[in-house]
Amino acid sequence: MVEIIRYESANKNKTIGFVEVRVPIVKPTVIVLRKISHLQSGDRRWFNLPSFSRENPDGTIAYFKYFEFETQVYNGQLLEALNQKVREYCKEQGIHEVEPMNLDTFPTSMDELPF
Repeated sequence: MVEIIRYESANKNKTIGFVEVRVPIVKPTVIVLRKISHLQSGDRRWFNLPSFSRENPDGTIAYFKYFEFETQVYNGQLLEALNQKVREYCKEQGIHEVEPMNLDTFPTSMDELPF
């Protein structure tokens, strides 16, 4: 059972928020994950576990997660479970989710702008 501890809205590039979760693995062991990125591009949304980068000897950048399950399928299951959990948490806490902008209905002239 994944429990959302905190959701922090953000508006920087593709990042629309950060999530903190509690994951009970084996009682009484509990893992708390912080700064899981909530990302959006167009109408697509997803979550990324926190990561850091290192430069390879050839000059390219490699990214590594600070935390991940040994079995990769569990990482995917955790991130999938966050979709519904974050939606419910934001609704309960009155946090407004950033909705994707629909450019098909975007005003075509400055006269039509609502502000």
